[in-house]
Amino acid sequence: MPRFSIAIPTGHFMGLAPLDVWVRLLIASKGWIGPRYWLRLLFALATSLLATLITLPERLLLWPVLAVKFRGREPRFVPRRDAIVIVGYFRSGTTHLHNLLATHPDLVTPKWVQAMSPQGFWLSWAFLRLALVPFLPNTRPQDDVAFGPDWPAEDDFAHNNWALASSLPGRLVLTAERERWARFDTLEGLNERELTRWRRVMAAFAWKVSCAHRNKALLLKSPSHTGKVRELDRLFGGRVQFVHIARAAEDVVRSNVAMHARLESQSLQPMPNAEHTRETVTAEYIESEKRFLAEAHRLEAGATGACGTGFQPVRVRYTEFVAQPIGELERICKAVGLRWDDRVRARAVRYLEAVGDYTPRQLAESAEAGDPRLAALDEMLLGEDAPSVPQLCEPCSDDRQHTHGSQSRGTRGILAVWVTAALGLGVWLLIAHLTQQRFDVLAWPLGGAVGAVALRVAGRGDWKLGVWAALGALALVAGAVWPLPEVAFGWIGPDRIRNIRTAYGSFNNNYLYLAFGMLTAYRYASRKFPRPPGM
Repeated sequence: MPRFSIAIPTGHFMGLAPLDVWVRLLIASKGWIGPRYWLRLLFALATSLLATLITLPERLLLWPVLAVKFRGREPRFVPRRDAIVIVGYFRSGTTHLHNLLATHPDLVTPKWVQAMSPQGFWLSWAFLRLALVPFLPNTRPQDDVAFGPDWPAEDDFAHNNWALASSLPGRLVLTAERERWARFDTLEGLNERELTRWRRVMAAFAWKVSCAHRNKALLLKSPSHTGKVRELDRLFGGRVQFVHIARAAEDVVRSNVAMHARLESQSLQPMPNAEHTRETVTAEYIESEKRFLAEAHRLEAGATGACGTGFQPVRVRYTEFVAQPIGELERICKAVGLRWDDRVRARAVRYLEAVGDYTPRQLAESAEAGDPRLAALDEMLLGEDAPSVPQLCEPCSDDRQHTHGSQSRGTRGILAVWVTAALGLGVWLLIAHLTQQRFDVLAWPLGGAVGAVALRVAGRGDWKLGVWAALGALALVAGAVWPLPEVAFGWIGPDRIRNIRTAYGSFNNNYLYLAFGMLTAYRYASRKFPRPPGM
C-alpha cells in the first residue's frame, strides 16, 4: 500500500461516541494521526456530532441520577439475580457461546445499538437503530458471524464509547499506544481516577441494560474481562457467575493475527506487522488466561465472593461446545442455575438452524507453529484433551444453508420490494398533503422499510435481494419527485419544475437521504441471518 494513500472512511465502532470522548482520544494521541487517516477521522467525527446532538437530552437528564447512584470510588451494581459473564481470550469462541446463551428467555444482554451509544439509547434507540443499519455490515468484518444493531454485543465497546474505559483504543485505533491502553484489561497500573471511571461506567451500563428487565439475569461477554474476575466479583457484590471458554491456543493466536489485519479499517495509525502482532497477542493471551486461572483456583478451592457466597466458574472447551452445542448449553444452564426445559431448548435449536452448522476447517501451518508457550497454555486450559492439530470452526457455506424453497422466497421478496415501494410512495404523498411539506427526509426511513419488508417476506436475504431493495428505494424517490410539489403546495407548471430543480438540481441533503435510504434498504434485504438470538 502506498505510504500516502488515503484511508477509506468506513463505519467506525466509535462513530456514535459523543464528541467529548473523541476529544479525549485525540488528546491522548498527542496529535500523531497522519494525513492518510484524516478523511477517515473526519467521517467518524461527523457521525459523532450527530450522535452527540441526538443523545444530549438523555445525558443531561440521567447525569444527576448516575452521579448519585454510582458515587464514590468503589461503586457497585448488585443485581437481583446473579449476572453471568462469559470470559475467554479473543477468538476463543466467546461470541458463538454468547449468542447461544442469549436465546435463553430468562437472560437480557446488551445489543449493539446500546453498546455503540451507551449514554443515549433509552430515549433515542429507534433512530439510533435505523442510523446504524447503513454503517454496520451484516456479518462481522473479521469473520462470517452474524452482526447487526439488535444482535448481542460486547459491553467493553460501551465502556469505550461512554468514557474510553477500555483497551479498545490501543487495540484498534491508536495502535502505537496499545501498551498504555492495555492496562484496562487487568486494571493494574491505572491511576485512581482511571480505575474509578471504569468502575462507574461498568456499573452504570449494567444498570441501564438491566433496568427494564428486572426479572431477568444480566448476561455480559467481553474477552477483556478474563483478566479482572476479582474486580467484577466485587463490583456485582458477589452476585455473578463466570463461564470460561477455551480453545486450542495456536488457533487463537493465528485467528487474532488475521483479525487485526482485517480490522485495519478502524485504525487511525499504521497497524504493526504480523510478526509483531503475533508476539503481542501471545504475551497478552498468556497473561490474561493465567490471571483467570489464578482466580479460578481460588474459587474452586471454596473461597467466597464479595457477598460471602461460594461459587465456581463453569469451564467450556470450544471443540466440545461446537460438536454438541445443545448438550453443552444444557450443562451451562444447570451449572449457573438457569432453567432448562423444552422452550429453552427450542429457542436454542431455532437459532442454530438459522445460522447453520459449524464444521471444522484446517488452518494453514505457520512458521511459528509449535510455540512451547502456547503448548503449555493448552495444558493449563484444556488438559490432556487439547487437540494436537489446530482447527478453526467456521459457519458452513451459504450453499449448504439454502433450502429447497429459496428461489420462491427470493421471488416473493422481490415482489415485496415493489409493493412496499408503491405503498411507501402513497404514504409519503399523503403526509405531504396533510402537512403541506415535502418531507424529503422520508426517503431514508421509507427506503429502510422497503428492505425490511422484503427481508421479512423472503425470510432470508442475500446480495441480490439487497440490490433489488436498493433499486426499489431509488424508484420510490423517483416516483415522488414530480408529484410532491403539487401535492404539498398545489403548485403547477413552471413553479413545480423550479421546485424540483431546487430540491435536486445541486448536491444537498436530499441526495444524502436518498443514499442512506438505498443503503439501508440494501443492508436489511441482504441479511443472511435476519433474526437475532432469542427472537
